[in-house]
Amino acid sequence: MSARPSKRRIAIIGAGFTGSVLAAHLMRHADEPTSLHLIERTPSLGAGLAYSTPNAAHLLNVRAYNMSAYPDDPRHFLRWLWAQDGGTQDGGAGAVPPSGHAFVSRARYGAYIQDVLREAVAAAPPHVSLTVSQAEAVDIASDARGTRLRLGNGTSLSVDTAVLCIGNFAPSPPPVPAPEVYASSRYVASPWDWPALSTIASDTPVLILGTGLTMVDTVLSLEDKGHRGPIIALSRRGLLPQTHEETRPFKSFIHPQVMPRTVLDVMIALKADVRRARETGFDWRSAFDALRPYHHLIWSHLAPEERRRFLRHVRPYWEVHRHRIAPEVAARIAALRANGRLTIRAGRLQTLTPVPNGVEATVRARGAEGTVWTRTVGAIVNATGTECDFSRIAHPLVKALLTRGLARPDPLRLGLDVTMDGALIGEDGQVSDRLFALGPISRPPFWEMTAVPELRSQCAQAARHIARLRRSAYPPAEPSPLHARAMP
Repeated sequence: MSARPSKRRIAIIGAGFTGSVLAAHLMRHADEPTSLHLIERTPSLGAGLAYSTPNAAHLLNVRAYNMSAYPDDPRHFLRWLWAQDGGTQDGGAGAVPPSGHAFVSRARYGAYIQDVLREAVAAAPPHVSLTVSQAEAVDIASDARGTRLRLGNGTSLSVDTAVLCIGNFAPSPPPVPAPEVYASSRYVASPWDWPALSTIASDTPVLILGTGLTMVDTVLSLEDKGHRGPIIALSRRGLLPQTHEETRPFKSFIHPQVMPRTVLDVMIALKADVRRARETGFDWRSAFDALRPYHHLIWSHLAPEERRRFLRHVRPYWEVHRHRIAPEVAARIAALRANGRLTIRAGRLQTLTPVPNGVEATVRARGAEGTVWTRTVGAIVNATGTECDFSRIAHPLVKALLTRGLARPDPLRLGLDVTMDGALIGEDGQVSDRLFALGPISRPPFWEMTAVPELRSQCAQAARHIARLRRSAYPPAEPSPLHARAMP
């Protein structure tokens, strides 16, 4: 019989913001011998997709004051900024004011998360260790014998607990049959594929699918590499993210014991708050932000059909007001629209047809008339947002989870079906005590689980929960073969 391991073993799959901050919190909370295994496919820890951009013009969409990695230390990021060159609060160039109302580059924030992880390792107690593996987790099995991971480099790892922090997935192709286009170099499937964006000729017309935050990043990337051709951004409604302005404390209409039960009730009350804010000299943003601490509570009180109604009718308008852009970024987008370089259109993509000099896109405009227009473009960038329907994601680890029945997509296709603690719910409806998912893939019970203020709280709570779990029956000391359901 295999010897009982001397340490509890926890694997964290993904070392972007969520995985790195979870590791930092676990090193704080683990009160028994614990071996943490942080598995990341890229060479860089902490940055992930969001903060690995090489473009300094890509700014955070949340002011610096709200970006601490620790919910119990809200000024942690500010102190880090002030300690860096050019980050003083004395009014110098690049100063971040004491209010924290500033929007720094995402790359800089990635460096902060890397420092958070380094400091956590340095301060970890002797009974906690961290091992980093640069590899991709491609298979997983979990049963009475334990949980086993197989990595892309051919190694296996047996652990007591596995936490998926795998972030976001690139958008799926639009629902238009155009295999020749999607297979060509004229189609950029992921807006975060910086090398692919850099191959777009500087004078070619570009069609960007989507008009949200990702479109904004794509436009800035094209501009900063010298693109001078016209850009059309297309979405169903043609909505642009609103601009951040400094807000003031405002009391929300929400009373935790009297929660709205319908989307209509939420919107009526929110609009009343906006009117009340304006009457007292506040901006609408103050009323909207006052609702933020209650988003999860509101969502939990909505019936499934009300959640569907929100996603179908309200979501686009909610997101452009909720997820705003820095004033500096908004000014650049406004200037591009004013000089005709960027055009925002509302409509539905109908066809994509290869032509000798590019791709011809046919669009039915939004509105009662529904006029049809066509444009020939040299490149198409899919910036429609991350894919959340896990039944459409081809990543081998995701396929293994679903095929083995260890996880299931939630009914609204917002992510994986999980509990409020992040425990995966299997195909049979059973809640796992070994497998957890955090970050954007755990969105279904919360609705909002994409921004740092929500993610850091989730990481802190999950670390406390996982640290309290009893050590379950251990897998063999030597890695065992994955043997449950066969991979597809």
